Amino acid sequence: MAARKVFAEHPYKAASIRMIGKAGGFDHPLIHYYFPTKAELFEAVVAAICEDFYEANKSWFEGLGTMKPRDGLSLFIDRFLEYNFKNPEPLKTIVLNLGQVNRLDEIPGYQLIPGLLSRIMETFQEKVNLKASPEQISMFIHSFNNLGINYLGANTCHAEVLGMDPRSEEYREWVKDTLMFIFLPLLVRMIFPERFERPGRESPRISN
Repeated sequence: MAARKVFAEHPYKAASIRMIGKAGGFDHPLIHYYFPTKAELFEAVVAAICEDFYEANKSWFEGLGTMKPRDGLSLFIDRFLEYNFKNPEPLKTIVLNLGQVNRLDEIPGYQLIPGLLSRIMETFQEKVNLKASPEQISMFIHSFNNLGINYLGANTCHAEVLGMDPRSEEYREWVKDTLMFIFLPLLVRMIFPERFERPGRESPRISN
């Protein structure tokens, strides 16, 4: 969709209906027939990408119920990366506009982002049996989601700092290794805290 492409490459305030028409190869006044304003079009795009991302996020938990935390987290991250390397527009659109506003309501549809993150957190809590306080669970999930969103939504910047191609397998592996390094120890501790009191027990498993 031309609008997704343009909004993923330009902040909301810089993007124009004319750009979208050019990207789609059609006369831009045609867009006004369906979306009278740029605000309505952008809000529709944000709503669509939030729903797509939420449905994809739910699918990343499939089959993890019989896996140990390392294997389950590894597969989850693989699915997360695969989706976003094939569909870069959602996270790029989100990250591109975060620095442009002081309040979410300054950009149409951006009020949907907190709702998306809350739904993702609910899915994680439903699928993964974390034995920790609500505050710790919230910090873990928000940190994982936000770091992943940043690494992929702003991949051009991060990859350049690392001397990598943002679309390369090298960068993709770096993102996965980094997320595993940071979050696997915390995940294990929060799923099965008794492991640290009784060394040698079998690793905990992620519930389905």
